[in-house]
Amino acid sequence: MAGDFQRVNGQLKAIQDDLDGQIKTTVDEINQLTKELATLNEKIQQVEIQGNPANDERDRRDLLVKKIGEKVEISWAEGQDGMVTVTAGNTAVLVSGTSANEMTAKHTDERDRVEIFYKSSEHGSLFNVTQQMKGGKIGGALEVRDGLIEDHLQTIDKMAYTLAKEVNSSHIEGFDRQGRQGVLFFEMPADIAGASEKIQVNKTILQDPDRIASAARKDAPGDNTIANMISTLQHQAVMEGGATFDDYYNSQVGQIGSITQRALKGQESQKNILSQLGNIRESISGVSLDEEATKMIEMQKAYDASARLIRTADEMFDTVLNLKRL
Repeated sequence: MAGDFQRVNGQLKAIQDDLDGQIKTTVDEINQLTKELATLNEKIQQVEIQGNPANDERDRRDLLVKKIGEKVEISWAEGQDGMVTVTAGNTAVLVSGTSANEMTAKHTDERDRVEIFYKSSEHGSLFNVTQQMKGGKIGGALEVRDGLIEDHLQTIDKMAYTLAKEVNSSHIEGFDRQGRQGVLFFEMPADIAGASEKIQVNKTILQDPDRIASAARKDAPGDNTIANMISTLQHQAVMEGGATFDDYYNSQVGQIGSITQRALKGQESQKNILSQLGNIRESISGVSLDEEATKMIEMQKAYDASARLIRTADEMFDTVLNLKRL
């Protein structure tokens, strides 16, 4: 059982570690995109200041802004000079004119997790903007890592701590087969946080199973009163809210299943919304092949009609000249 607690704790923390890696990778990708975006700002200004359109550069810049927005929630605006400014969160100005400011994702000892830092200038100091990062791939990773997973870790820790405490309080009141006073069955964690990772059977009992105290009286062969007391803990209201271990555990399993179903339904719903918004955007700013084909046909017919008119005029002119000769 102690091993299962540690296994569940390890699996949840492994997910957090994986999300840490995703955050680092995504921050690096954002830095590359913002550098290119700042370069495009400069190119667009150089081209348009000469009175020429910078259509290709603007299309590429729009695509980069879209890609950055997929990775983290941003706000952006185009100035009168044709340059765009991109801001992530409340204060992290990623692109301003021809300059790009980088974000840094690094591991911190304070939380033992990867956090995101921003530096407003080359020689400026780093300040933590993790809580400002919402939406996109980074926002989703942070929400799962610091919200969903952390909540379940706390739940498992509470269960492990309470179980160790209740078993210990009963076990130390008993006597083992040699008539010795019972010892702590579990090596008690210092506090609730991390209890599921640290819980383990007392080394004294592991080395000598005879130290298991199952009797309520000294030198009473066959007495299993304490063992029965420990077994009934499964159905006693010892958890918060008056829940039993069974109820508490089943409730957490049910919550995980419910969260999974909501996530799947939410993903499908958001996928449909995204598709609709994409179609609306393309209808406004995109190129319709059918529409362009129709315009080409119209231009072709107009060209054919003009050619016929010119040919008819030419034939009439030749006829008039031939009449003159006759």
